[in-house]
Order: sequence, then structure tokens, then C-alpha cells
Amino acid sequence: MTTSKTNRTDLFQDQLKNFKALLSGSKMAEVSSIILAIFSVGAAFISRNNLEQAIPLLLGALAQIIYTIKYLQTNNIKQKSYTQTSLNSGVLKFKQYILKREKYEMPVMAFYMITLVPFALRYKSITIVISVCLISLAVVSFLGFLAFKKVDSNIELLEITLKNKLQ
Repeated sequence: MTTSKTNRTDLFQDQLKNFKALLSGSKMAEVSSIILAIFSVGAAFISRNNLEQAIPLLLGALAQIIYTIKYLQTNNIKQKSYTQTSLNSGVLKFKQYILKREKYEMPVMAFYMITLVPFALRYKSITIVISVCLISLAVVSFLGFLAFKKVDSNIELLEITLKNKLQ
């Protein structure tokens, strides 16, 4: 009988650990977005005498800030108590969060990269800048696709194990 209770406790701890890892990954995305916004503001400051470079950079920073505030906040997904029901509720909220985030992440990143082009042109030729932007966007898209697939599978696994435990 104690083995069954121990297994249940271990499974719950694993589920909780996986959920916290998903939340940590989302916090890293939030920090990354803020870093991109800070970079753009810094580059805009460097380019303050050239409005054709500074304005797009500020628009890119604004896009990152809005995206962070509107789609990367995980404050409402916190665990209030450590129970199966609470964890299930958190997983459902996280799933909705990921669906919204996935919808807007690539358009925001593409817009952000476009806002970097005028600034980058001060250092390199248009061919190099556009090539680097396209390659970067392809890499970010591919890695983002893989990350969202992994997160989706982790959420699905959590949902299945939680569903089985609640029955």
C-alpha cells in the first residue's frame, strides 16, 4: 500500500517538475524579448541623429514590449497549491497561453528583424543584411517550430497523466 502512495507522490512530483520547467522556459522567452527591446532602444540611441534608423528600431522595441506584456506574461499560471486539481488547472492555462503565443511569435519576430535592417545597413551592404535576416528568420522559425512541438508534446503528456490520476 505504501508503494502505491509513494509511486503516486513520485508521479505528481515529476508532473510538477515538468510543469515548472515549462514555466521556466516561458520566463526565458520573456527575458529574451526584453533583451531584444533593450538592444533596439540602445541602437536607436546610437542612431539618434539618423531618424531613418532610429524610428524603426524604436518600433521594433515597442513591438517586443507589447508582445511581452500581452503574450509572454505567465503570472496568472502560478501554482497556488500543490494538488492534482491545481496542477491540472495550471496546465490548462499554460496550454491556452502557448496557443496564443505560438500564433503571434513569428510575425512579431519577422517585424522585429525588418526594423533592424536600416540600422544594419550602416555597417554592411544590402545583400549581406537581407541574407542574414532571411537566414536568421529561417533558423528562428525552425527552432521555434521544434520548441513549440516539444512543448505541445510535454503538455499532452502532462494532460494524459493528470487525466489518468484524476479518474
